[in-house]
Amino acid sequence: MLGWLVLPIAMLALVLGVVGSFAITRTVGAVNDRILSAASRGIADSLASDNGEITLDLSPAVFGMLENNARDNVYYSVRRGRHVLTGYVDLPQIRLDPARSEAFTFAESQYLGHDIRIVAVAQIVPQIDEPIIVQVAETLDARKRMARDLLIGLAILELALIATAAMLMPIAVRRGLAPLKRLQGEMDRRGAEDLTPLSTVGVPGELGDLVSAFNTMLARLDAGFAGIRRFTADASHQMRTPLSVLRAHVAVLKRAKPGSVEAQGSIEDIDHAGARLSHLLNQLLSLARADSADPERLIQEAVHLDRLAADVVSAHDAAARVKHVTLRLEATGVVRVRTNEALAAELLANIVDNAIRYGRPGGQVAVIVAAAPPAIRVEDDGPGIAPDDRERVFSRFIRLNPRAEGDGSGLGLSIARSIAETLGLDIRLDEFADRRGLQVTIAFPSDADSLVKGP
Repeated sequence: MLGWLVLPIAMLALVLGVVGSFAITRTVGAVNDRILSAASRGIADSLASDNGEITLDLSPAVFGMLENNARDNVYYSVRRGRHVLTGYVDLPQIRLDPARSEAFTFAESQYLGHDIRIVAVAQIVPQIDEPIIVQVAETLDARKRMARDLLIGLAILELALIATAAMLMPIAVRRGLAPLKRLQGEMDRRGAEDLTPLSTVGVPGELGDLVSAFNTMLARLDAGFAGIRRFTADASHQMRTPLSVLRAHVAVLKRAKPGSVEAQGSIEDIDHAGARLSHLLNQLLSLARADSADPERLIQEAVHLDRLAADVVSAHDAAARVKHVTLRLEATGVVRVRTNEALAAELLANIVDNAIRYGRPGGQVAVIVAAAPPAIRVEDDGPGIAPDDRERVFSRFIRLNPRAEGDGSGLGLSIARSIAETLGLDIRLDEFADRRGLQVTIAFPSDADSLVKGP
């Protein structure tokens, strides 16, 4: 971990070194160029004319400003046109821009085997018909030494910075991780079932969001475990009754004579209890599949709602005849949506099964497929559900019809709600105008991404 922390510091030091070396080089060059241009200006200002002759009153102070400990060699020349009036005759000449005759012009060159920096300036002298060119040059030893000394100082400072950071980094990391160590210790001391939120006392602001997110996760886990415990208790209670019936009638069968009325009644009760237990187990499995389904990983495909409804009605036709319920399908055309066919079929099957089980004996159940907007409605003419109870019936193991107390498990609508939430569908309960019966509507999205057009 410390390696990853030191690496950015080293990269920052490298960037600062590159930028600093560039700035030092430019600054040293600018300072020395200013001195060089001042010397050339001093020579140029000393030029005069006497009856058409150029005179030069060269002060020693002009070259004094160029003196340095590096003992740089200084060269100069004063020329009129191509004729050198004074100075070094073979000093390299700089081409001046006529449009910038009064500005300083700098150039790099070589003279007598040395790298030199030259500055040139044009001076207008009274009574002289052309400008006088003044050039001053110096070797680069002083510049290089000054830049080298400054770069060495910069390197020493950066090395000291990196060394100091490397020494302080472990201390800073330990102090920075101390709150996390305290949180770790608090979690280690907890029991396996202790999901109470972590204390935020003494937690630095940087860790506040982390602790809050962790407490939120603990709250969700606590709610999830509470739901599992509640579900397990309810499922155990629901399964206990048919299992008790099975055991009681098996004991009766052991005592009863084969073929007797008592034995025949026990067999019928065992069959009824077994069917109820099988139905309960199937619904528990359906509920588990609905709860564990990941909406982002579901396979979405084009589904014909009319065909899906026809398959569900056909699968429940026998159960409807047993209850003397008339089950019919109403579909006016082809309706296609994009959803998961298996879960959508299971959703509709639970609603149809619920209508058959809790509807009016000898009544009617209609499965209606609508196209605009796409929806499936399941209507029955049974006792219905009071408005105050319509949200409560989506809870698990809730049964409102006293006459159906011995049948069903109270999971049908709960499974339907879970599947609908997984598929992103809307499910609602309504009553008819005469306040009899119940209408359950499964509304599918009607946007362009979900609605599939065409045959």
